[in-house]
Amino acid sequence: MPCDVERSGKPGFPNAGRRLTRIALVALLATLPVPGCERSPSTGGSPAIGDTSSTGTPRFRVRSPECGIDFEHVCGGLEKDYILEVNGSGVALFDYDGDGDLDVFLVNGARFSDDPRASSAPLPSDRLYENLGGWQFRDVTEEAGLEESAWGCGVAVADVDNDGDLDIFVTNYGADELWINNGDKTFSREGAARGLADDQWGSSSAFFDYDRDGDLDLVVVNYLVFDRDSWPSRTEGPCDYKGQKILCGPVGLPLARSFLYENDGRGHFRDVSDPSGIGKKKAYGLGVAIGDYDRDGWPDVYVASDTTDNLLFRNLGNKTFQEVGLPAGVARNDMAIAQAGMGVEFAFVTSSEREDLFVVNYEDDTNTFYRNDGNGFFTEITSELGLAAPCFKYLGWACFFADFDLDADLDLYVAQGHVVPQVDHAPSSSGYRQPNKLFLNDGSGRFTDATADAGPGLEVKESSRGAAYGDLDGDGDLDLVVSEMNGRATVLECVGRPMGHWLAIDLRGTRSNRRGVDAVVRLEAGGKKQARRVRSGVGYASYCELRLRFGLGKSSTVDELIVEWPSGLHEAFDVPGVDRVLALEEGTGRTIRAGRP
Repeated sequence: MPCDVERSGKPGFPNAGRRLTRIALVALLATLPVPGCERSPSTGGSPAIGDTSSTGTPRFRVRSPECGIDFEHVCGGLEKDYILEVNGSGVALFDYDGDGDLDVFLVNGARFSDDPRASSAPLPSDRLYENLGGWQFRDVTEEAGLEESAWGCGVAVADVDNDGDLDIFVTNYGADELWINNGDKTFSREGAARGLADDQWGSSSAFFDYDRDGDLDLVVVNYLVFDRDSWPSRTEGPCDYKGQKILCGPVGLPLARSFLYENDGRGHFRDVSDPSGIGKKKAYGLGVAIGDYDRDGWPDVYVASDTTDNLLFRNLGNKTFQEVGLPAGVARNDMAIAQAGMGVEFAFVTSSEREDLFVVNYEDDTNTFYRNDGNGFFTEITSELGLAAPCFKYLGWACFFADFDLDADLDLYVAQGHVVPQVDHAPSSSGYRQPNKLFLNDGSGRFTDATADAGPGLEVKESSRGAAYGDLDGDGDLDLVVSEMNGRATVLECVGRPMGHWLAIDLRGTRSNRRGVDAVVRLEAGGKKQARRVRSGVGYASYCELRLRFGLGKSSTVDELIVEWPSGLHEAFDVPGVDRVLALEEGTGRTIRAGRP
């Protein structure tokens, strides 16, 4: 978000102090050798697309729009005169019709009513694309009953009524919406009827079982309170950035609170934001992530905030949360500066036992990796991992860890794009349209920027927002779908020969929620231990497939696989083979521990 604007002399706008701090930090980092910011020179000619033999890097090619996903994103005007026009929208990959492959849902924004195109252009709407196989998709929005003309932002998917079908929740500027899957390839609009029609400016959301009663609850992060009639436009306002006149905000606008909705077991929700403590702390909330940072069995909530302290809500296990971001070390960076957080991810990166945190931020600043020290505290180690310098001049949105090269460790993808097109006239900026980044884990926990070797799909320059990964073609590796600001969605296929063995896990809860959301799967193969958590909501305003995917490298067998269910049951399962999808049902494995911890 445009968080660094020079003082205008008008109360309510940010001062120049923080901007000067960032400039000083740029100069400092330019003089330091930062691990991971240099890449080894390539040898020989460029490898063929899909050939990983010379680089060891997964390669991507663009499949849109010939695959049938012709989604055009709209979010206000092209000049971005108001802050409402810059956050963009998310994407979800999920199997809406239960046929075993991933379909694609893209959230759309809207135009102001006085925009000249509002009456002449087609009304923007969220879109659902059915996967037909063979890299062909069909727009089924109308026949599925999913047309919506709201100013949309984020999406999360879950089986809210435990009937086996995946439902869709969309955050909007205005009333949010819940779409209930009828099980016949159609959806019913039921947000208001089921208690989920908050009319603030929703950004990201996530389903999770906060009280561990076997159904899924929902946390919704709101951004800020915006009223166009009481806020100056870019042309009228006093805000400058790098010599360019830009829109004003978020500083000066009222903060918003997050909402927590408790599921009654039948897919209806009640607002428990205040009694739970989730709603008592306000922020400029953009991203949300669910994890269990203290390993007490109760899922915690982390909110990435734009220019104010990030928030970590510790689940106390009694339907209440305690905000501990500052004492835990994840509210600010290691220079005690509150950054401009967008996307966020909990992941087992530095340890298979503890979940770390990663947040992407504004340009002229580093993204932030917080290592979980296992004692309730985190330590920032962004530079040590090689993740500081490569993204310093870029502005990040979506982010997620996944094993893209199937070598048994987690890699990182970051979607990037500036918020205001006026930076194209600022020589010190990387521009409005930016390339997205792929970082590969070298096996020791350090990351290398592999973007240049990742094929033409990573050469695309747009102003990206939401993004999601999943195996769209059933070949075992991970493909990508990215929502682009005021442009066509980018669909990327991972191509080439398999880079390693793999195993995918589908969970079915019986005592736990039906899709196993919040469950942790621990796997050991070839001497390496890995862990993944099932999450409904990831990165920024988006949703990746619930199926957990593990790269195994050269290992063709799995030595141990343990599922830690949200109910507290821990079970071991045999793995009959690799390079397959394995379905596991709660209660059918060998019990290691029964009941809640």
